[in-house]
Amino acid sequence: MAITIRDVAKRAGVAPSTVSRVIADNPSISEKTKNKVRTVMKEMNYFPNIYAQGLASAHSKTFGLVLPLASDAFYQNPFFPTVLRGINFEMAKHDYSILLSVGLDDDQRRKHIEKIVNGKQVEGLIFLYASKNDPLLRFAQEVNCPAVVIGSPDNTKVHFVDNDNDLIGYQATASLIQQGCQRIAYIGGDMKQFFIADRHKGYERALKDHELAYDPKRIYNDFAFLPSDGYNLAKDTLDLENIDGMVISDELVSEGIRAYLETQDNLNIKTVTFSAFKQDQISRKNNDAYINLNSHIIGARAVDILFEALDPEQASTRFIHEYVDADPHTF
Repeated sequence: MAITIRDVAKRAGVAPSTVSRVIADNPSISEKTKNKVRTVMKEMNYFPNIYAQGLASAHSKTFGLVLPLASDAFYQNPFFPTVLRGINFEMAKHDYSILLSVGLDDDQRRKHIEKIVNGKQVEGLIFLYASKNDPLLRFAQEVNCPAVVIGSPDNTKVHFVDNDNDLIGYQATASLIQQGCQRIAYIGGDMKQFFIADRHKGYERALKDHELAYDPKRIYNDFAFLPSDGYNLAKDTLDLENIDGMVISDELVSEGIRAYLETQDNLNIKTVTFSAFKQDQISRKNNDAYINLNSHIIGARAVDILFEALDPEQASTRFIHEYVDADPHTF
């Protein structure tokens, strides 16, 4: 039979309400009584019903994590597990839990977000993506649910944390120019993704500042983010004879492109990509250049920003827009 609060109270010689206050760490209970009750809880192997406790206190101690629509690229891309590592590390400091959103399409996702927000199952939301006119983010704002976006959304009235993608697109392109590249391609992806579009802006700006012509024929978009896409792109589409450098916006696509280039002995094309974390040089072939996005820091900062939004003394109409520094490697 499960141990209840009444069982703990009886052995500790206190009222059940006192046990509840100890669980909630209520300051009205003395430290002596708290220690006594906690000792009994440990002896009886009693664990409080955190969900019920959250309902009673209006604090679920849970954040909702809103994922993008599921795809192979999402589950394989190192960016997402690295961000999650940072989120997990910071949440553990506060003894908070994560509740994942679910849904195979936008309608299912919206219904689940409404359920967990309106049902007070979460205190706030972390969006693991940024997209244009996102109905889920709009719903969170309409019901005044604290939220932070990982990425740069098209809405300034929301908290977000990201890299400065325009800047790192510029840095990646400038590094290739400094190495003597003159015919640099931009390998993007879905231009509706803000980070793809912003890195492209930085690429274009670097070419202009270094007086190199911008050639639309060297811009490649509209493909998925998988190594196979990168390999096939290099094999069938890229004009490799007229390219001496590439800025590749996605790490998995870069992996596929490099795999194909290694089969071509007569090509000497330099590449720069963007990595979720600092790479072990032993695991990187040809000492390829990359920019470390420090994605674990992005995840940790998203949690910190959400806690700040929850703090009545800190919360205001001010929205936090934060950029995490990225680090270039092997340039």
